[in-house]
Amino acid sequence: MGAALGTDAARVRSFDAPDEARDVAGVRKDTLHVGEVPVTRAVYPAGWLHSRDVGPEPCADTHVAYCAAGRLRVWWPDGTAVEVTAGELAVLPPGHDAECLEACTLIQIDAGESARERFGL
Repeated sequence: MGAALGTDAARVRSFDAPDEARDVAGVRKDTLHVGEVPVTRAVYPAGWLHSRDVGPEPCADTHVAYCAAGRLRVWWPDGTAVEVTAGELAVLPPGHDAECLEACTLIQIDAGESARERFGL
């Protein structure tokens, strides 16, 4: 186990004052860093489709995300598909395509190789 945190480590942060803010393929991404871990609020518009708006290659990232609002459908070439709705936590392995069935806000806790390593996925 790591060292215990003292109360001096208590922090409150807001996505309204992010460490990084960017727009990527029509998605607003605001990122806060908690130590070395990026936590991103990603706001996807209704109708957003990875294979159209990012490119034809499947997403290569692993995502661990909480759906704060909206609805997202995610699928893989092997036919596996999931729907993620507000209030749900999702683990999404790489190789997927995704479509926002309605405007969607995801709180992405880490991504890509880092998520695979940190969460043992």
